Amino acid sequence: MIRHIMIRGKNIPFIKGENVLIDHFNKVEKAKKFQNYINSWEQSSVEVRQIEVSYVYMFGQNVGFLNLIVDAYLNGIKLPGFVFLRGDAVAILLLVNKKMILTQQFRVPVGKFTIEAPAGMMDEQGDFGGVAAKEIKEETGISIQHNEMKYLQDILVSPGGSDEVIHLFVVEKQMDETQLQELCQKTHGEEGEGEQIKLLIQDYTWENVLKTQDSKLIAAAAAYNHKK
Repeated sequence: MIRHIMIRGKNIPFIKGENVLIDHFNKVEKAKKFQNYINSWEQSSVEVRQIEVSYVYMFGQNVGFLNLIVDAYLNGIKLPGFVFLRGDAVAILLLVNKKMILTQQFRVPVGKFTIEAPAGMMDEQGDFGGVAAKEIKEETGISIQHNEMKYLQDILVSPGGSDEVIHLFVVEKQMDETQLQELCQKTHGEEGEGEQIKLLIQDYTWENVLKTQDSKLIAAAAAYNHKK
């Protein structure tokens, strides 16, 4: 199936891959992450000849991840065009009682447990602050107010293969130590998403930040230290 989408005033072939369901293909066109991706081309002079949707991974009724094959050319030379489209995300440097609150969970793509900043994908509404507050609550059990979050900056995670932009925030607050320790004894995560998250409390030092190997946390800490 071939349709057309508009990029910089031109009709570009938009192709359904053979393994993509028609219902999923229809939803891709309307998905916020795909619309944002198409809009990103408006600022570029690179020629786009066609875009194929080769795979769609759904989150329930919503488009989750996409694989695209983009036929693009710069100065007449074909560019690498495989795109893993996952959309925007948020990550939070969470400092409670001047300590880092981190999450520990098993990550199948890397085959091991990781230590990370609380984070999550953007929803279709695109409310950065609202998603950040929701993710902190789901992953840590800690409730925060919108005005407690301070924006740091955005980062590109892997632009050679993915569109993902992570919006970084910092939250600094005080909590009762007993309540905090109780949260550390629990398992957190969104019900139905298979998350099994434990909390870790660490001193906020650059050495501890680097030991996590978490690019989100490292970038957030660097931005936070720069702004202090």
